[in-house]
Amino acid sequence: MKKLIAIIAILALATTAFATESDPSATVGFVKYECVTTAGTNFNFVALPMDAGYTMASDLGDAIGSCNAVAEWDASTQAWGQQASYIVPIGWLDDFALESGHAYMINVTADVDVYIAGDLPADPIFNLVTTAGTNFNFIMVPLSMSSLTMAGALGDDIGVCNAVASWDPTTQAWGQQASYIIPIGWLGDFAIDIGQPLMVNVTADTPWPTADKGVIIKPVNVEKNNQSKTIKAIRR
Repeated sequence: MKKLIAIIAILALATTAFATESDPSATVGFVKYECVTTAGTNFNFVALPMDAGYTMASDLGDAIGSCNAVAEWDASTQAWGQQASYIVPIGWLDDFALESGHAYMINVTADVDVYIAGDLPADPIFNLVTTAGTNFNFIMVPLSMSSLTMAGALGDDIGVCNAVASWDPTTQAWGQQASYIIPIGWLGDFAIDIGQPLMVNVTADTPWPTADKGVIIKPVNVEKNNQSKTIKAIRR
C-alpha cells in the first residue's frame, strides 16, 4: 500500500439508500460499500455508520477478508496517522482503534462488497481543523442528515468549508470536487448521500455537525452510475 501524502483519497459512493425515521437506539441496519481493484492501486474508502462491533482496524480488515491495509487520516498533521497492514505469515501489524462514524481508507486484493451492519449509533461529531499547511479533513455524511443531497449544501451546513471532494475508486483519482468561489458560489457541485465518506477543506476550526443542525432520517431512494450503497434502517 502506498502512502498518500498530499491529498485525501475518498471513495465516491453512488447510492441506493433507504432509511426510516426512528430513534437511533431502536434502529438496526446495514450499509453496503462496493470496493474494487484496478490495474494500479486499490484504494477504497468505507465508513462505520452502524455499530458493527469493530473496535480495531484488524477487526474491520478480517471482516472484509480481501483487505490487507486499513489507514486513518490525521487532520492535525495532514498525513496518514495510523496504518495497519496485514503481513503473511505474521498477521496484522500496527493495529489501531476505530471510531464509530469515521471514514477509513482500505486497500483490497479483490473486488468486494463491504457490509457494515449493526445498531444505529448517535451521530459522530467531527472536529474539523486547519493547519499551517493544508486543511483537509475526513467526514462521513451523518445518517440523520438526509436533507443534505448536494456537496454545496453540506459545505454550507459546515459553514467554514470551501471545498468538498469524493474519490472514484475505479479510476483511483478525484472523481468530483465542489469548490466555493466568491462571489459566484459553489462550482462543480455534485450529489452526495448519507453514509458517504468525503474530504472537506475548512477555513477555520469547527466541530460538525453542531447541536442545532441535522434532521431526522427520511426515506431516500437514488440509483446512479451503476454503483450502489444501500442503507436500511429498521425499527425494532
